[in-house]
Amino acid sequence: MLKATDISKKIDERLLTAFNRIRKNAHNGLAVVKVERDSCGGCHAKIPAQRQLDIRTRKKIIVCEFCGRILVDPEM
Repeated sequence: MLKATDISKKIDERLLTAFNRIRKNAHNGLAVVKVERDSCGGCHAKIPAQRQLDIRTRKKIIVCEFCGRILVDPEM
């Protein structure tokens, strides 16, 4: 099993810095959350249908407009 330090060397430094900043600011420490019942899994804000479609295509990183967490497809 790979350790976090080994994996972090393979990730772009800009993305890793953003991830750590989001994780530090989140109350429960979660930087990546699923879209559950059409809302953010972190702050429970409603996610518009077009934004949900963008998340499902997995072509770019989408963040919640309210809490700043990274949103992922629940099937991931």
